[in-house]
Amino acid sequence: MTFFATFTILSYMEKYENISEVIKDNLIYYRKKANWTQAELAEKLHYSDKSISKWERGEGVPDIHVFIELAKLYGLSVNDFLTKSKKEKIANIYFSKVLITIMAMIATYALFILAYFILKIIIPAGSTIWPFYLLFIYGAPAMLITLLVFTYLYFNRNLVKMITISGIVWTIALSLFLSFPNVDNVYLVFILCIPAEIIIILLFVLLHFLKKKKRNI
Repeated sequence: MTFFATFTILSYMEKYENISEVIKDNLIYYRKKANWTQAELAEKLHYSDKSISKWERGEGVPDIHVFIELAKLYGLSVNDFLTKSKKEKIANIYFSKVLITIMAMIATYALFILAYFILKIIIPAGSTIWPFYLLFIYGAPAMLITLLVFTYLYFNRNLVKMITISGIVWTIALSLFLSFPNVDNVYLVFILCIPAEIIIILLFVLLHFLKKKKRNI
């Protein structure tokens, strides 16, 4: 009888520790997914950020009414904080989207590489019709445009969007510069990229603050 009681207690303790670990991970995951700091979440829950920090360190768990409030804030059910399945499913979907995006970018650039070798085979060696190596340059903005499309389809990362658009602008400028080396003042395309870059940064900073303001309403 004593052995059975001991086994039952140990099993319960192990189960409780596993649940506590799952809750801790989910609390961190969903807060970061919402792009909130511990202080911002604490303000919404009317708790101290020390309490949030304690829960996320696994040193305690929230009360049931806190779970209910968290579920409302995140648009989840209370059960979502107690199981790994949904979190793992989301992580797998996210990984699949990243993989698809990378494959699409590689496929886009591969088309330019293929075009290069086809032209090298078709057009006789030594021909000065057109510098085929430029296809490797043109592939860069095309690849970044593919990334931008998939970023808008799959992800909500303004920083990635901003960097990608900036990359498209500068690689197009490089393509123009290398395509027309004999044109006077062709270097000015890089000068034009500077105000374009400033506009891109200011636009995304504005979007960031508008999104943050909307989230706090």
